[in-house]
Amino acid sequence: MEYSQKIISVAILSFTMIVQCMAGTPMSASACFAQKSLTFKCGYGYMLRITRTLYGHNSAGLCSLQPGDCVEEERKLYPCVGRESCSINLPSGGVGRVISSCNKPSNYFHVEYECIPVSDTKNICDSPVITAQQGYIITPGYPNNYGSNINCTARIQVESYQHLQLYILDLDLEMASSTCSDFMLAQDTIQSLTLCGKRGNEPSPVSWKNLTLRLSTNSRNNYKGFWLYYEATPALTTTTQRPTSPMATNHKTPQPVAPSSTTGEHTLSPKHIIPITKTVNNVNVDKAKTLPFAAIVGGVIGTLSFVLVILLVLLIVKWSRERKRRRDKNQFIEVQNPGYRNSNEFQQNAIPRTDVCYNYVDC
Repeated sequence: MEYSQKIISVAILSFTMIVQCMAGTPMSASACFAQKSLTFKCGYGYMLRITRTLYGHNSAGLCSLQPGDCVEEERKLYPCVGRESCSINLPSGGVGRVISSCNKPSNYFHVEYECIPVSDTKNICDSPVITAQQGYIITPGYPNNYGSNINCTARIQVESYQHLQLYILDLDLEMASSTCSDFMLAQDTIQSLTLCGKRGNEPSPVSWKNLTLRLSTNSRNNYKGFWLYYEATPALTTTTQRPTSPMATNHKTPQPVAPSSTTGEHTLSPKHIIPITKTVNNVNVDKAKTLPFAAIVGGVIGTLSFVLVILLVLLIVKWSRERKRRRDKNQFIEVQNPGYRNSNEFQQNAIPRTDVCYNYVDC
């Protein structure tokens, strides 16, 4: 009996260690188009994040990504992101889109994804101050819809020499025409960024100091919300282990998980990790205010000061040249005192002379 208990304990421990290693590890699933859909799961207590999808052509007819395959990325947002499992409908007819790089029809679909523990995420409305060096932030109820009339903030504080990198993993906020009905505001002391609409797998275009995130919703339609990842750089010297990118994090939270797919699933090696890339979509977004008002005023004042200094230098140069010209002019004017002239001079000067002049100006 004790021997059986030991075997069960070892099995549970081994399973837990496997789960811990798989959490946050890039994984993949593939299927040929003979199947109607491709399904993959993370399991209870985990959130699924799709990092890359692509169409592939394998000359041998294999149904998974192989070295040397002709591939083309699919830039699409999937509503299953943030949930425990996902099912993607595949093209019918046995073939997919034609891959432009090799002009051949694709014969399989490939997905790369991660399983992120729910325990690693923080609700923006329940975390007014966050001091962790990296982590995930979600809206209330995510991946289900958020509520009405929400207005809450979360402030991320790091060391004074650090900056924050922000990644939009998934975002779906109400938008009316070209304006934001509901929005997420990211700001620090010098810049701000407002987001709404749909987007995913997209890095923030700027880095931040201590960052404040705000969620604001109205009383009309409610949408899915957002799922963010942030990371402080450079790393603290006391931190022993931190994820190198939001694409590959090594979480150590013991949660049950059973990732699976219908076919072709395997774990990617570190050399296959793909850095986060911007997803193309048709959503309008307010541009970041990269220059604060104080910086603009300072630039204008500095420019005007520079112009005034140049003008002052030119005036001084002009005055100096004018003074030198007058001094040189006076050197040619002979001024004589009649009290020291002799009689001959008076006699000579009695008759006006036309061949001598004492002032070069009169000559």
